[in-house]
Amino acid sequence: MVAIAYNQPDPEYRREPGENQSQLKHILVSPAHYQASKKRRFAATISMEMGSAVHCKVLEGDKEFERRYVLKPDDIKLNTKEGMEWKASVKHKTVLSNADREKAWDSVLGMSDALRELEWFKPDQPDYRKFNELSIYWDAQDIECKGRLDRLVVHDDYVHVLDLKTTDSVNPKTFEKKVSGDMNYIFQAAWYAEAASVAFDRPALFTFIAIERGSPWSIGIFDVSEEMMEEGNAQIRKAREILGECRRTNVWPKPELSRFSLELPRWYSSPLSTGKMESEDTFSPLF
Repeated sequence: MVAIAYNQPDPEYRREPGENQSQLKHILVSPAHYQASKKRRFAATISMEMGSAVHCKVLEGDKEFERRYVLKPDDIKLNTKEGMEWKASVKHKTVLSNADREKAWDSVLGMSDALRELEWFKPDQPDYRKFNELSIYWDAQDIECKGRLDRLVVHDDYVHVLDLKTTDSVNPKTFEKKVSGDMNYIFQAAWYAEAASVAFDRPALFTFIAIERGSPWSIGIFDVSEEMMEEGNAQIRKAREILGECRRTNVWPKPELSRFSLELPRWYSSPLSTGKMESEDTFSPLF
């Protein structure tokens, strides 16, 4: 089974059955971690709200952005009667402000303008909206899968998956650590590439488009290598294998209990040798 849903609202996509990459990758830590991830609810941070707003404006358009987001006037405080009345007047809209350190509203506009300078994100091109926020559903290893791609560029002999990331830095070494570290974007890249390849019956390339949240909103373009994609595919196969076995046995184990010896890292510098250790006369405990 393969299905493509164009212009599908995000809440509708989330209600559809199927495994998504953001939860399934936790099963590689342990099946118990996977189960916990399905129940976890996150409170959106300012950075997360900014990222969602950029996705909305760039991929879904200005009208949709205006429908879902609003700028808080500088003279309004949301904990006052006037502020609460104003908040009620904007109803369901997400409130962004310029009063915070991030200057969220202006940063969202700045990032959006910068991204639209790229040929990939010019909104006047044919079928631009059709291939943004594209929902794909497919079966693999007897597992129902689903994915929501930021943007897909379809060519005659291949498809190109583009994924937007707002970030603190587009320094290649810094961003590479995010891709290969705790966020494990390797899994995400392979998952979305598989979705696009299966849905359009041709090979898929994958590229991260990273943009810094602060002015001047620098952009980094990061193509996922064949080696990294192979690693991601191996992780996906293993994750679905584990999920299938856990479903069959209805056993969802935690990681095995381990005991480790902590050693001083190479970079450690003892205050005894540097002379920077505070004396008892100058140290003031907080308790």
